Amino acid sequence: MIKQRSTLQKDITYKALLALKGHHPTSDDVYEYVHKEYPRISRATVFRNLKDLAIEGRIRRVESHSILTSTRYDDCLDPHSHGVCRICGRVVDVSVPYLRDIKENSHPSENGFDLIKCEIIFEGICKECRENN
Repeated sequence: MIKQRSTLQKDITYKALLALKGHHPTSDDVYEYVHKEYPRISRATVFRNLKDLAIEGRIRRVESHSILTSTRYDDCLDPHSHGVCRICGRVVDVSVPYLRDIKENSHPSENGFDLIKCEIIFEGICKECRENN
């Protein structure tokens, strides 16, 4: 975890992400939430603070190569994967039990590469889209 200075704007951004818990919000979602209570905060400030929070290790960036989904943010730092719906772009948590076993420098591979973390993004169809089609 990289420690950077804390600012009021960063704290506001972090609290907004926590308030949107479970939704895997985009930077625009976080901005819209913050902007309602703090209309003078700029979009660039919120975006920069999300980037800084991710660098610090306080939140996770969830990046999918799907054209339906832009970068999302997650406050859950426990090892878990994500699923992206191919129809609506919704992002959900997906539990993969063996990922919980990966801890810093705990699993050297056969060629000596130390596995520190693993992020997997599955593509599929969410329950709501399946039920509506």
